[in-house]
Amino acid sequence: MVTLPFGPLVEGVWVRRVKRFMLETVLADGRAITAHCPNTGAMTGVDRPGARVLLSLSDNPKRRYAHTLEAVEADGVWVGVNTQNPNRIAAALARAHAPPFPIGLVRPEVRYGKAERIDLLVTAEDGTRTFVEIKNVHLCEAPGLAAFPDCVTARGAKHLDALAEVVSAGERALMVFLIQRHDVDALALARHIDPAYGAAFDRAVAAGVDMAALRCRVGPDGISADGLVPILDLSEDRPFAHRRLVTGGNFHDIG
Repeated sequence: MVTLPFGPLVEGVWVRRVKRFMLETVLADGRAITAHCPNTGAMTGVDRPGARVLLSLSDNPKRRYAHTLEAVEADGVWVGVNTQNPNRIAAALARAHAPPFPIGLVRPEVRYGKAERIDLLVTAEDGTRTFVEIKNVHLCEAPGLAAFPDCVTARGAKHLDALAEVVSAGERALMVFLIQRHDVDALALARHIDPAYGAAFDRAVAAGVDMAALRCRVGPDGISADGLVPILDLSEDRPFAHRRLVTGGNFHDIG
């Protein structure tokens, strides 16, 4: 199992989020501090004053805030909210040839197309390239069901259209929704939050972009992959049903 450790952690209580990138907290020893909040989104469902939080601690003297928010306790589980961690754990899994990633040389942050940079580029021995985009998921709107996005994301829709262009040019593309909580069994698009993203998702699937949802377990020891879960928007009753199953680091046609 691939685990991404957080490093030294301290526990605190969520007090107030300030200007997106700052979180006022009270540590377990009673000290009131400001921590860095590495999440630009709305954090819907985990923006919870009074909730327990896990904070990593940096020894870099040049940092303005020594603490970084890593996880929030919500619905009885730790939910990862640091949006930098999905790319890090995805890169580690890809290098370990773990599902849903294809086997090949892994390069992060490669420039391409209109999206400027792709999160991961995996190149197989035969030269086949797979462009991989990673999206962080923390929202749970119904028991057992993760949802994405948690706010309107024009940038996210742009990424889906860019992946569709990659496929039309003869390359492969894979979108991975990395869920930073283990209390879910499936993922669904929050089309009521961002209909435009849902439409972009359907266009990408129709173009041949592969989709996967990867559940992770988050806790004081770090973040680790906990298996693939189905994406309900790819079920047979939708007009653009997903026709390729991503398993074992390879793609398999299923009809």
